[in-house]
Amino acid sequence: MNIVFLPLIFLASVAVIQGEYESLKKRLKVEYGSIKVNGKFYNLDPNFKRGKFSVAFPFIARRIFEMIFGGGSDRRNCKFEILKPETSLYERRNPKNKITWLGHATFLVQMDGINFLTDPIFSEKAGPFGNRIGSKRYVPTPIDITELPKIDFVVISHNHYDHLDIATLKRIIALNQNVKIFVPLGVAKTLEEEGINQNVIELDWWDEFEFNGLKIIFTPTQHFSGRWINDSNESLWGGYVIIGKKKFYFAGDTGYFFGFKLLGDIFGPFDITCLPIGAYEPAEMMRPVHMNPDEAIQAHLDLKGKIFCAMHWGTFDLSDERCDEPPKRLIKKVKELNLDEKMFKVFKHGETIEW
Repeated sequence: MNIVFLPLIFLASVAVIQGEYESLKKRLKVEYGSIKVNGKFYNLDPNFKRGKFSVAFPFIARRIFEMIFGGGSDRRNCKFEILKPETSLYERRNPKNKITWLGHATFLVQMDGINFLTDPIFSEKAGPFGNRIGSKRYVPTPIDITELPKIDFVVISHNHYDHLDIATLKRIIALNQNVKIFVPLGVAKTLEEEGINQNVIELDWWDEFEFNGLKIIFTPTQHFSGRWINDSNESLWGGYVIIGKKKFYFAGDTGYFFGFKLLGDIFGPFDITCLPIGAYEPAEMMRPVHMNPDEAIQAHLDLKGKIFCAMHWGTFDLSDERCDEPPKRLIKKVKELNLDEKMFKVFKHGETIEW
């Protein structure tokens, strides 16, 4: 048996036999806590390596060339159906849990009557200097921020521009003055520099926060952080386990790693998992930090998930695969594995389901 998974069996046994998450959390902090050395955070896998410079540099150079001179239109030439979300479904008197995909990694979710957003971005570009440059959205948002229902909290997985959008957060806060913003360690400083310093809650891996009956737990993923060339990995990254009457998981950005099995053993089964399926080409560069659809399916199985919600595709041009390839590859693999296709949800932009 792989030695990496021996502690997982122990941890799962502790959770089942003792039923004491506090004691388990202390062990998790020791065995699988965040790693920070000389001001930089690291992934749990000691063999983790980013893609080769020989692959990354030509990729970045091509993207800069396209931004300045154009190109890549065939890659982005996809026709997507966009639905207008019925936000009245999110009124408090409607007791059913529901989730709406607003594009990329942004979901509007209601659990036990509480509304929250994941990695909200409503801007036309994802990039620095107030989104003046960067990856351009090729599918518009299906709803304006002003049309959203009351938002109780927001979860941010990491500080990359396509997941932490300052302009969007400021608009959400203006409309929801008491909204809480959950962020990884090191991100509060960025928000404070932008004038966002109220109701911001920083979380380390395995930290939890009680919010009106929901338990919000920040958990490890395999990724990286940075908003400029001089702040690489100075803030943490991660996903969220949210537990109420049902269990919800949001991964943010991540490569496939043993942590999904860990989370499935401790918190699973999950009623819903939101997992990224896009931005995986070129694989030599992307695979350590972005899952392809096959890996996302395995992560879902590791998490003991029921409903799979595909995300991180079909919105921003971030990689070399065609914009409509990820869902096609996902469904093909689901059929090959003889899994229940109805449980693997590829949303139309703005589509809502109950769960």
